[in-house]
Amino acid sequence: MAHELILSGKDDHDIKREDFPRDFMFGVGTSAYQVEGAWNADGKGLSTWDCFTLRHPEKISNGANACVTVDNYSKMKEDVQLLKKMGVNYYRFSLSWSRILPGGKVSMGKNLEGINHYNKLIDELKANDIEPFVTLFHWDLPQALEEEYRGFLSSAIVDDFVNYAEICFWEFGDRVTNWVTLNEPYRYAFSGYVEGSYPPGRGAKNAESDPETEPYIVAYNLLNCHAATYRKYHEDFKDLQKGKVGITLDTNFFKPYRGPHNKDDVNAVEYAYDFMFGWFMEPLTKACWPENMERFATSATARHPNGRALPTFSYDQRSKLINSYDFLGINYYTANYAKIRGPLAGVASGYETDRQYDSSEVDPNGKPIGEQAYDGSWVYLCAHELVELLLHIRKKYRVTKYIVITENGSPDKNDTKKTYEQVRDDNYRIKYIKKHLEAIRTANQNNLQRYPKKSALWFKKFLSIENGGHRKRALTNGEHEDEVDDILTEADEATEFIPRLKKARA
Repeated sequence: MAHELILSGKDDHDIKREDFPRDFMFGVGTSAYQVEGAWNADGKGLSTWDCFTLRHPEKISNGANACVTVDNYSKMKEDVQLLKKMGVNYYRFSLSWSRILPGGKVSMGKNLEGINHYNKLIDELKANDIEPFVTLFHWDLPQALEEEYRGFLSSAIVDDFVNYAEICFWEFGDRVTNWVTLNEPYRYAFSGYVEGSYPPGRGAKNAESDPETEPYIVAYNLLNCHAATYRKYHEDFKDLQKGKVGITLDTNFFKPYRGPHNKDDVNAVEYAYDFMFGWFMEPLTKACWPENMERFATSATARHPNGRALPTFSYDQRSKLINSYDFLGINYYTANYAKIRGPLAGVASGYETDRQYDSSEVDPNGKPIGEQAYDGSWVYLCAHELVELLLHIRKKYRVTKYIVITENGSPDKNDTKKTYEQVRDDNYRIKYIKKHLEAIRTANQNNLQRYPKKSALWFKKFLSIENGGHRKRALTNGEHEDEVDDILTEADEATEFIPRLKKARA
C-alpha cells in the first residue's frame, strides 16, 4: 500500500514498538491441527481433519496431512523458547477437542494425557512471561460426533460443546484469561458445507448434502454453541477467574468493482459483508440474520421449490446471543472488489447464488487491488483497508467493545525446489507486516473523537436536577462534580468513539 496513505507521516522503516501503548497486545498464533502432530498419541481421538486428509488426499495439495507437521506436541518447550526470543507477550493457540475428549463427549471420558499436555504448555508460557490466548474450536471436530449426529448439522452439538468448554475453563481457567470460542465460523461453514474443500466435505458435488440449507443450519448451531458457552463462563467462572470470552470472525474489506458511483456494485459490497461477516455479526448484535440473507436465502431452489426457511432463534437463544462477547476478534488478510452477479439461468442452488455477488482481485481495467503475495496467491497487500474495515465494523454493527486483530499475515508459495536460504528470504512478508502495523498505528493515533456541544451539556445539567436538587447518578468518564453544578464553558474531555485497538497477532 502506498506510503502516503499512512497519516502519521513517518518513514516505512521507522515503525517501532514505542509507537504503540505499553499494554498493546503483540503475539503470534497457531491452530492445533496445523502444528501439533501426534495425531494418535497419548490417547487422542480422531478429529474430522485427521479423517478427511487421510481418506481424501486428493482434496489436499500434494496429498499432505498434519499427522506429524512441525511436531509442536513433542517440541513444545523449544517452541516456547522461540516465542520468548521473538519477544511476543501473547501466544494464541487452539485446543484439540479430541485430545481432551477423544469421544467428543464428557460421558465418553476425559483424556488426562491431553489435559496434562495443555497444562504444561500454559505453565511453560506463563513461566516465560507469555500470556496464553486460547481458542476452543479451530475446526477440528471430534470425528465421533460427526459420525454420531453429523456434527454442527445437529443442535445436539450445543450441549457437547458447552460441556467441552466447561472442562477447559475448569482445567485451565486459573491461568487463561483470554478465550475465543470459535475461530472463523464463516470459513468453517463455507468451506465445509458449500465448497466441500474442508471437513466434512459436504456441499459442492456431495450427493448426500444439501448446500441450499445446510450452511445456514451449521451457522445457526455454531452461533448457539458460542452464545451458550459465553453465558456458561459468565455464570459459573467469571467471578473467580476474571477472564474474557470473545469470538473471532474473518472478513475481507470490499470495494465496489466499478467504483462508488455504480449502484449495483455498491449493493454488491453490502451483500458481500452480509454473507461473510454479517452472517455472524448481526446475530451477535440483533439476534437475527442480515436482511439481505433473509431476502435471498429463502428463495425457491431445485430441492425446495416452495422456498426455504432460515433457522429461527428462540427467545432464550436470542437473549443469550445479543452482546455475547467481551472482545471481538478479527482475522484480516486482504481486500476484494465486489460486483453484482448477473441473472442466472434456472433456480438458485444455495449459498453460492444466494449471496448475489462475485468477488474480484482486479478492477475492470485489470489492475490488482494491491501487491500480490506471489503469482496465484489470494492475498494482496491492502493494509490501509484494514483501518477502513474497522471503522465500517464500528459504525455498521455499533461495536463498542474492544477489537483484537487475531490473525493477519501473508502466505508463501509452497515450492519444494527452494533452498533453505531462499525459503528464509521472505521480504514480502516483512513489508506486509510493516504496512499493517503502520495501519494499526494510524488507527490508534488518528482516533475519532466526539466533543459534546454546549446545548448537550446544558441538557445534561437539566436532566441531573430534580426538585431543586441533584439527582443521584454515577458520573461518566472524565466528568467531575462541578460539571453537573455549572454549565461548562469548555467542551468535556473527548469521548473515545473508536476504543483503542489491540493486536494479538503480527
